[in-house]
Amino acid sequence: MFGSDAMRRQNVIIVAEEGAKQGQLADFFRACCGWEPLPFAAAIEAEQYILLHGTPCILLISLADAEGAADLIRTARVSTKESLIFFVDSTPDGELAAEMILAGADDVIRQPYSQRELAARLWLRAGNSLPISFPSEEKRVARLKIDEENRLTGPDAVEAVQLTPTEGEIMIELIRSGGRIVTRDALSRRIDNCMWVYGDRKFDVHITKIRKKLRDAFGERYVVETVRSAGYSFYEIPVGKSRSLATSD
Repeated sequence: MFGSDAMRRQNVIIVAEEGAKQGQLADFFRACCGWEPLPFAAAIEAEQYILLHGTPCILLISLADAEGAADLIRTARVSTKESLIFFVDSTPDGELAAEMILAGADDVIRQPYSQRELAARLWLRAGNSLPISFPSEEKRVARLKIDEENRLTGPDAVEAVQLTPTEGEIMIELIRSGGRIVTRDALSRRIDNCMWVYGDRKFDVHITKIRKKLRDAFGERYVVETVRSAGYSFYEIPVGKSRSLATSD
């Protein structure tokens, strides 16, 4: 439904008046899906973009302008029938929910809501066509450092882990991500200065070797997780917690 990694940056549209809200929702999609959303501050701007491009998308609307939001939903529903449309209802009694559903929204989310709830609602509507990593308090940003010689060290490391130059570049991006998903396309652009081609497993080979080196040095403490169809995330498993949280295929 949503195409390759290279296309996904165009597949999430956020419409919110407040810059802070745009940033919050953008961070959510980067962390949970590895996708870079396209933000708009007004319904009419997003409406013009959808009419111009006409590609299926995930459209998430958080607007106080109920009339503009409803018009945008109707336009998106007619123009891109396969799109998933979500509306964030900030009214005290959820009084806009029925109006937005009748306009064509797939779901209405009442504020306040957690990122985990939003991820669950996306998963319910999109199923396997949307790669989702559920936010969890169990995932913690890994406190590792890498030096100019591609030596990886941690707070409890007896000795440094020696990486190859390519492994070092990959780990730098994963560490910088702060636990968020790093897409294969992002890695390819930053490391190889080119777009990632769907089906290319060049990074999977390096990730497998990195996992082994981390496991040999730190046991099960640090995880490089493969998020299906999206990319990789790197985090620390808190002491006493199970590694079953991770997917390492």
